[in-house]
Amino acid sequence: MAKNAPTVMISSTYYDLRDIRQDLVNFIEKELGYNALASEFDSFPVDPDANTIENCRRRVDRDADILILVIGGRYGYVDDKTAKSVTNLEYLTARAKGIPIYAFVDKRVLPLLPIWEQNPEAKFDGAVSDTKVFEFIRQVRSVDMVWTHEFEYAQAIIQTLRLQFAHQMKEGLLAIQRLSSAKESIPEGISGKALRLILEQPLGWEHYFFAQVLSDEVDRRSDLREEHRLRFKFSEGEVLTTANVFDWADLKYQEMIRIAGAGSDLVNNHLKTALGPPGQPSNIKALVFVAKKLGETYQRALEISQGIRHTYCKQCLQPYVDEMATGLDDLIDKVGGFGPLIMTQIDKALLSPKETREAIRINLVLESTLGEHTGDLLRECLENCEYI
Repeated sequence: MAKNAPTVMISSTYYDLRDIRQDLVNFIEKELGYNALASEFDSFPVDPDANTIENCRRRVDRDADILILVIGGRYGYVDDKTAKSVTNLEYLTARAKGIPIYAFVDKRVLPLLPIWEQNPEAKFDGAVSDTKVFEFIRQVRSVDMVWTHEFEYAQAIIQTLRLQFAHQMKEGLLAIQRLSSAKESIPEGISGKALRLILEQPLGWEHYFFAQVLSDEVDRRSDLREEHRLRFKFSEGEVLTTANVFDWADLKYQEMIRIAGAGSDLVNNHLKTALGPPGQPSNIKALVFVAKKLGETYQRALEISQGIRHTYCKQCLQPYVDEMATGLDDLIDKVGGFGPLIMTQIDKALLSPKETREAIRINLVLESTLGEHTGDLLRECLENCEYI
């Protein structure tokens, strides 16, 4: 294999598409000079400790830079654990990895998809080996929204790939130019998705960019979020008694108020300043700063909640401690979903007619969810303690 050349995985069933696979390997290796991954060839790397299905999945995950998905009339070998075909699993791995996917569907099969959708119980024995082929095509086209091309012969696939690879090359060269010109203004520590938004600058990209950086910050705290969701306790923390409960409660409540206020201030003041007036360039470094600080606020809220949950107390005070541990759930839920919410709002705004399109307004109120009943709960718990 050429060390610096892209590696292209060919994902399809074998027996019905073997000739097409061979033609694609020849095109990839002999005409383009790229590395081709095809499981039927001796050059396909095999881990002797893994089974066939896992070997194919690993090759996509570890080696593939591009996936060519070819769907014919056969569904292929099905994995017992997932009930999905090997081709399907290779495709899902490529999706999770985020590499380019070029999908092709047999032009004799594709017209049957709407017929199957209207009558799923119908027989298509002459066209497909299993109606799961239609389920797979629908997943790729309609759910995942991957652009698909029809094909009848290998040359149709090859011609499409020539054009698409040339387009990718041009986009790559443009990205290098943009990266070179924007190098000094690109913040450190952002993800590839966020960097791509800076380079491509689609409509509404500053809002998308902030939403992506914030989503990345939230994802970094996924383990802590899962501990909170599961109400997980693995150690004891502070000791709470009837003598110090009021001081403890006041301290925790004030801490919640401060963290909720800081989060609201970041969004409603600092974020608006970073975005700037409509039609004016945003301050990218300021957007990153706000997103990272909001991520820290999210983490602190989770840590406070877990710290309260780990408090050691008498059983009679446990209901009150459990209630206090949920006091920042509003902040945790809202910040955790804020990035996707912004993206949805932008998508909705951009789909509206240009002449009626309104400016995107971002506002977020974060608060402690502890209500007036919390004091009543504490008094009730103390009465139970005195009774005991």
